[in-house]
Amino acid sequence: MKHVLVSIILLGSLTAFSQEVKKNLKIEKQKIEQRKIAFITQKLELTTEEAQDFWPIYNEMHKKIKENRSSMKKLYAPIKEGETDLDDAAYRTIIQDSRENEVKSLEIKNEYGDKIAEIIGYKRTFELKIAEKEFKKKLMERMKNSQPGKKGELGKPHQRNLIEKN
Repeated sequence: MKHVLVSIILLGSLTAFSQEVKKNLKIEKQKIEQRKIAFITQKLELTTEEAQDFWPIYNEMHKKIKENRSSMKKLYAPIKEGETDLDDAAYRTIIQDSRENEVKSLEIKNEYGDKIAEIIGYKRTFELKIAEKEFKKKLMERMKNSQPGKKGELGKPHQRNLIEKN
């Protein structure tokens, strides 16, 4: 009986800890997204009016790209789960579907790239791509430097800023 009680307490505390970690990750993702918005807005020097028109279109584009990426992940699920005994026909299907998803992502980017260019012009649309890469690079560097045991350790994920403010 004593062991059952201890097991229940441990299980409850693990569940609570798991929920706390998920909550912290969600908050961290929101912070990163806010910093990305600020970073891109600053880099492109968006006016208030431009930002009001730009961000809904940009977010819609990324939502569609994310949905497309999710369908790509489903293609690779059997391989990721360790199924390596698929026949050539299955691999062929996976490759073809993967290519189709890549084409679809490019089509989404083309469609929304033109919509974005109508708002901010083609020069800043080009600069947007550069700003996205720069943000991603800074984020990756910051995350790399914050890993435990690395020089420049910043502490727990929920205690650090992942992107330095410029």
